[in-house]
Amino acid sequence: MFVIVGGLLRDHNGTWIVGFIRYLSNCEVIDSELCGILDGLQITLNSDFRKVIIRTDNLEAVNLIYEGVHEVSNSTLVMRILLLLKLLSHWNLQHIPREDNRITDRIVKLRRDRKPGLRFVDKNYMMSFLNV
Repeated sequence: MFVIVGGLLRDHNGTWIVGFIRYLSNCEVIDSELCGILDGLQITLNSDFRKVIIRTDNLEAVNLIYEGVHEVSNSTLVMRILLLLKLLSHWNLQHIPREDNRITDRIVKLRRDRKPGLRFVDKNYMMSFLNV
């Protein structure tokens, strides 16, 4: 299965910082959602941001991360996310409706190849495909 994850980092005013996408090869949907959150956290920390709000339209991912905060998780991805969350001074995880996540969905649809690795998406390039 051709699985792609992606995300969008914005500043506290909602201004685009960077979009990102990654081809994952074969994996479960929940794992792809968790990989997208993990990538976003790594980019956030590498950019020296320490306060984040994570928004995802996948309720299962939200539940797995919050459950992992309170008890030991069996998921390696959740454990890696929790380790990165400990490096932040403040974080909040929110479930949002799918329609509120449309820009991220469109970012993911831009990726057509199967080359491994994280790729960044420029705002101007992305906006040329959107009417937002």
